[in-house]
Order: sequence, then C-alpha cells, then structure tokens
Amino acid sequence: MNTWAVRLAGFFALGSTLWCGPWLLLHLNVDHLWMSVPFTIALGMTMALTLATFVTEWRRSAPVPAPVENGNEPMVGILIPTMHEPVRMVSRTVESVLQQNWPTDRMVIVVSDDGKTRDVELEVARLRKMYASANIIYNVPPQRGSVDRRGDAKAGNLNAALELIRSRYPEIRFIETRDADDEVGDPDFLRQTVGLLEKDPKLAYVQTIKSAKVSEGDPFNNLEPLFYHGNMLARHDGNSVFPCGSGLVWREEALADIGDFPTWSLVEDLLSGVEALRRGWNSAYLPIYGAVAQHAPEDIENVYKQRGTWSLDTLRIMFWWHLDGLNLRQRIQFSQLAFYYLHSLATIVFIVVLPISLVTGIYPMELSGFEAAYRFWPLIVSSELFLIALNGRQPFETAWRLKEMLIGLAPVYARSFFRAVIDGPDARYVYRITRKTDDFHWYWTSTVVQMVAFAVLSGALMYRVLNSASWSAFDMGLAYLTLLQILPLAGFIRKSWFGVNPFARHAPIAQPELSTEIGD
Repeated sequence: MNTWAVRLAGFFALGSTLWCGPWLLLHLNVDHLWMSVPFTIALGMTMALTLATFVTEWRRSAPVPAPVENGNEPMVGILIPTMHEPVRMVSRTVESVLQQNWPTDRMVIVVSDDGKTRDVELEVARLRKMYASANIIYNVPPQRGSVDRRGDAKAGNLNAALELIRSRYPEIRFIETRDADDEVGDPDFLRQTVGLLEKDPKLAYVQTIKSAKVSEGDPFNNLEPLFYHGNMLARHDGNSVFPCGSGLVWREEALADIGDFPTWSLVEDLLSGVEALRRGWNSAYLPIYGAVAQHAPEDIENVYKQRGTWSLDTLRIMFWWHLDGLNLRQRIQFSQLAFYYLHSLATIVFIVVLPISLVTGIYPMELSGFEAAYRFWPLIVSSELFLIALNGRQPFETAWRLKEMLIGLAPVYARSFFRAVIDGPDARYVYRITRKTDDFHWYWTSTVVQMVAFAVLSGALMYRVLNSASWSAFDMGLAYLTLLQILPLAGFIRKSWFGVNPFARHAPIAQPELSTEIGD
C-alpha cells in the first residue's frame, strides 16, 4: 500500500481540524450548552482519533525475511490451551502444526486442557502414535482458584503449560502460543518467525496475521483487513506491535522477564506485549498467515461477547495499568487503540444531538452565513476520505464494513468504557470463552438500541426534508452526518438475523505471499 495517499489524506484532516477546531470553541451555542458542549466534545473525539491515526500511520514497514535454514531448526515449545473446544477442532489444529515446514522432532506440543476432557486426551494419544517423532503432551493445568495456579483464565492455562515446558525441556528458547481452533496458515510459519527471533536478540515476539474461515463478504469484519494489512505494519515500524494470542512466537527469555503470561487482565495478549515493550524489548509483525481460525463469531450475541471483552480489556489497561517505559511513539500507538473504542461515546452523542437539531432547528453552534459550512464541511469530509485512504487498494466494502461494526457496536464499547472506569483497577472478571459454534436466529432484543437509533435518526431526517423549503450549507452538513449514522446502523441491524437463511459459508481465503514492499 502506498503510504503517500494516507499522508495526503492525513494532512487534509489535520488542516481541517486546525481550521474547524478553534471555530467550534468560539461559536458554541451558549443558550443551549447541554447540546453544544457534548457535540463539540464528540467532534473533538473524532479529531483526536483521526489525528492519532495520522501520526501512527505515517510510516509502515515489514521485516526483511530471515528464515531458518534447513537443518538448523532449534527446538520450539508450542502451547495449545483448550477448554471445551470440539475435539475434531483441536485435532485439526495440532495436525496443522505438525504438517508445516518444520521437523516434527524439533517441536514440543503441549495440549493443555482446562476442560479435563477424556476425548481430548484420547485424541492426543492417537496423534502421538501417528506422529511418532513428535513430542505431543497432554496436560491438565491446576484447577481454577487453586493456590498452584497462576491465573484463572487462559493465562493460567498457558502459565501451567509453560512451566511444564521449562521443567522437561529447559533448553527451549522459543515458545509459540496457538488457540485450539487456529490452524497454521503459512507452512513456513515457524521457519520465518523463529528466524527473525534468532536474528535479533532483543526481539521479544513475532506476531503474524490471524485470519479465519468466514462467510462470504466477512459480514462481521472478523478478518480485520485494515488492522492486519495496515495498522500492524505501522505498529511494526514504531516498535508497538502487540501479541494477538495466536500465530505468535515468543522468546522464552522475554516471557521470563515479564513474569510469564500476565493474569491481571481478562486476556493475556495485549498486556503481555505492553509489559515487554516497557522493559525495552522489541516487537515485530510479519505479514504472513500464521493462524487461520476454524470458526469466527457470526451471530450478534457471540460478537458482542468477543468484542466486549477486547474493548473492556484494552480500556482497563489504558486507564489503570503502568505505561512508564513506553516511548512517545509507542504511547501514541496505544492511545490510538483506546481512541478507537472511546469514539463510541462520540457516536452516541451524534445519534442523540443530530435528530434534535434536525427537528427543532436548534444548532450546537451559533451560525453566521456560510461560515459554518466552510468550517464544518471540510472536517467531516476529511475524516471519511482518510478512512478511504487507509483502506488502500482493498474494496470499498472493507472500509464500510468496519464503519458498520464501529457504529453498531457503539453501545457495547460505551458499556466497556463505563465498566472500566467504575469498576477500577482491582475489579476481577470471570472470563467466558467465545463460543465456537454459531447460534442463528433473529437477535432483535440484542439490537433494540440500534433499531431505536435508526428509527429516530431516519424519522428526524425525513421530517426535515418534508418541512424545509430551503437548506443552508450547514443543514446539509448535519444531514450528511446523519446519513453517516443511519446507513451503517441499517447494515448492522441486518446482521442481527444473519444466518437465519444461510447461504454458502466459509469462503476460501486468499493467502498473499510474504511482502517486504510495504511502506514508502
């Protein structure tokens, strides 16, 4: 992707912010501060997200490949935590690990079963016989809540498996973590990731692309193309890559330095990366397919659970965890991640304020001729153009799908914000595993808020169209901003009955070649 398009769009957004921001503050509708202040703060949050993204996306890069040569493969410990995943799913994951381009006698695979499932134990025994040269271990971690366990959720399972590796194979220097439903995508996954770790002794971990088998069009944005094909390349350039839990290889020394997998957060991945970076370790993102999930959430209830966990954990870390040790560029990168979820509050403000202005004619700003138009329009247009630039050569539907999810999930992310703030740093949550099957029906009760918002916004816009003989440029701007809420909401509401009449599922996933031609 050509970063110059991103830079030009970012400069337009920056100029629009400087052009509009001071004007907003100087032209608040003082007679209706209950409206003007929240609306201005919401626009300010949009500006903050846009500018943070502009700064973080200024440079992108990928590491130069340094694959391990044949015959020089070090021993690697592979941790596969599981809890009530289907046995066949776990088996396919283990087999994909064994079938990649890496000697099986140079692997130690630990299937660590928090569910203590007899069928999983038997399947591991079967695989052990089938792959006689491989070291495949079935492990049951200490019971949750016991004094012998370090962490009740997935981190506790990983820590138990890591302790087993250290006790039996102290020579192992590299540790892979792989979710029980994530098959290996690129057959050279270990060869490429371990090669980078051997090349740079200060490199703590290498993260790769996490993909998934999804329905045609990826309606719930499970593939996260803007993240994996854009943002993570910028994070690599800024030494701000964070682990995503799977398709990931750690240096064992770095894990030991951070005290192993952290147990304070809901999930261990993001916080473990923050801890390593704080201590001066490096991070890397390699744009190859390291993990392909056999299932991705495609019903509203499961999506809420997964995205709610991600947003709550991210915001708790940003609000309450220690970030000292991170440099300025790293802090901006992680702040941008928090702004992504915090923008849900701005979305809610827009949904409340816009219909009031359209129906009553009360505006958040004091208007003076066309001044509001030529101040306001560049701001809202530049934000959309910047998103298109970030989308690069990918289909426009990719960016639009992200927008649908961001606006549709605003109530979920806003709830995470309030929970993170109110519950404080000492809150303890019970982690619930994301369901590995879809439950298709119409989730109308789960999307009542979105349907009400859609109805109110649509009704207000229709009222304004039918009852206005003339439109000012600012009115048109408000109408445009309203449409930018209505259309994504409509797309999200449609997802509430996705799969009720399912068509072909699990579209094939194109796996591009490793590229180092990313950036300038």
